[in-house]
Amino acid sequence: MNIAKDTTVTKELIKSEYSKLKEHLGRQPSSKDFYKQTNIKEHHVITHFLFYSNLVEEMGDIRKSFGQEDYGDEEYWENYGNLIRKIRKTPTAAEWRFYKCKPLISSYIKRFEKKWSEIPSLFLNYAKDKPEWLDIIPLIPSALKENVQVPIINNSLEFKYSQFIPPILSDFLTLSTSEEKSTEFERKVNLIFQMLGFEVHNYGQGTGRNPDGIAKATQFGYAILIDAKARKETYQIGTEDRKFIEYIKTHINTLNRAGHSIVYFLIVSSNFKSASDISLKNILRETGINTTLITAVSLLKILARKIEQPNNLPLDRIKDIFITQGMITDKQIEKFLLAK
Repeated sequence: MNIAKDTTVTKELIKSEYSKLKEHLGRQPSSKDFYKQTNIKEHHVITHFLFYSNLVEEMGDIRKSFGQEDYGDEEYWENYGNLIRKIRKTPTAAEWRFYKCKPLISSYIKRFEKKWSEIPSLFLNYAKDKPEWLDIIPLIPSALKENVQVPIINNSLEFKYSQFIPPILSDFLTLSTSEEKSTEFERKVNLIFQMLGFEVHNYGQGTGRNPDGIAKATQFGYAILIDAKARKETYQIGTEDRKFIEYIKTHINTLNRAGHSIVYFLIVSSNFKSASDISLKNILRETGINTTLITAVSLLKILARKIEQPNNLPLDRIKDIFITQGMITDKQIEKFLLAK
């Protein structure tokens, strides 16, 4: 199967590919099998299922039993970490037994040659640099972290939001300040809009006078031209208004003809200097389009709320965010996300 665009990779397609591979192998595929033998990428599964194990369970399959020879350390730690995530603390032996977790405590002790009380430290050393576990690092006792260098990622985001951010975006805020990694930042901005439910066309650097991406909500008649600006401190439009005007003029007629009667222009960056009224007015005067500025932190908050409460943020409501001309403040984002 050839998957041309991320936007074609739906939940149903992932499940279909799983079924086909399972039939081909004559057994349920491991994650290694799945990513190696299909064109589905890990970020596709994260978008729709968060974890590969969730896909396995939805397909009616079960995780491998711990008696199998190929069951490695990662599976031990996944089960241990998932219980931490569930009970919001490192589990005691009694809690492990109460939740009927596998493998048995004796299996951990035998495999790692450590007491149960030492397992949290082993898990921390395993998980500290893995994005998929960053949300539970704060739940591990501080005393265990004294001799372990734990990366601080997305530390500008409150836990009420960060707990819902997929692992593939764990470095998003760091990328927003890394000008040397601007291409990766652009790619992940587009990925966020895909996760929000938009059909996203990627352009990026080297494609001429184009924005970094166009997010389309065709069923609701609007589209967003997106430009991502990775900056160590702040971004200011300055004289780039001429370039942005060209972006808009290049695409607006095509978008209108395709049924997108409303078009927005959005700039995403780590932070902004006070937006130049002159630049914003120039863009509006020559294109009739508002320019909205949003920080990377605010964009992650929108995604987190979408993942937490998907029914409260349909695409026809999300568009209300981009009506704003100029900077969207954090206060405005919080008010919007709290509204029903």
